[in-house]
Amino acid sequence: MNITTTIVGSYPVISHEANCFGDKLRDHLGIYDKYHDSIVHTTTMFAKNGIDVICDGQPRDDMVKIFASKINGFDIIDNSVHVIGKITPAAHAIGVRDLKLAYNVAHKINNKYQLHTSLDDIFKGKAKGIKGMLTGPTSIIHSCAIDNFYANKQEAIFDLAKALCYEAKQLQKAGACAIQIDEPFISTGVEDIKVSKEAVEIIAESVDIPVVVHVCGDLKDVLKDLLEFDVEVLDFEFQGQKDNINTLKKVWTKNTDKKIAIGCIDTKLHEVDDEDEVKNTIKKVVDIMQNEDVIIDPDCGMRMLDEEVAIGKLEILNNIKNGGII
Repeated sequence: MNITTTIVGSYPVISHEANCFGDKLRDHLGIYDKYHDSIVHTTTMFAKNGIDVICDGQPRDDMVKIFASKINGFDIIDNSVHVIGKITPAAHAIGVRDLKLAYNVAHKINNKYQLHTSLDDIFKGKAKGIKGMLTGPTSIIHSCAIDNFYANKQEAIFDLAKALCYEAKQLQKAGACAIQIDEPFISTGVEDIKVSKEAVEIIAESVDIPVVVHVCGDLKDVLKDLLEFDVEVLDFEFQGQKDNINTLKKVWTKNTDKKIAIGCIDTKLHEVDDEDEVKNTIKKVVDIMQNEDVIIDPDCGMRMLDEEVAIGKLEILNNIKNGGII
């Protein structure tokens, strides 16, 4: 059995204000980046704990505003996101610079971290990679108020999907091993899942690398449909949503052509998980899928955790990868 570890995305943010003269001067000139050190620190923690597929830790803003603040057609008014016009791609790639920084840091710690690597090589232990991160069109649009241009949310979702294709292509060009699309709103049922599926597939068809769709929450009403999404990997919450194991068992068949990333670390729990309980969750899901290639990760992002707790959770993933689940 090949066990690959990854993270869902966010990590506790450590922003650094400009304090020394040089930093203050760069801040005055508009070129100081208070999140640079946070990305360096986060990536260091991921790499030192042996995580196979990492990201930049998403420090710059919440998962909606990080894209809505750059993509044309959005505005942030009184800390709320509004659609104010036709949605079109951002003028410049949003996450490429941070992806490259994260890679450079990780590669110095372990030269197995490579750009443009394949998931096959990662599963075989030949390489480690870095994935590009997108917040999905359904989740962004359902977090916004539509003030202008669109008669309904579905039209806005499709235009946003097309706009996000540019970002996905740029992340692929920069060396991402996969593109992860975060769609937590899918499990809530606020949108017709056929709309969400079409939007995700618009993005997936724009790139030539694997696409991962992360959906947290209770999956009982959506899992069967999610297994039909034309993507390579689906990433679900199992440790904090144990009912998802039973739901998976009901809909999974031997002909299901998907890899499932097993969320096995409870990110709502503000303490380090019990390792035996984590192993038990993984084993239950693996017994259903009968796959040789196993992906394990936290249930969701870890932004809200104390860093000591987040590190302890990363250590569990590494322990299980090195020691197995039995």
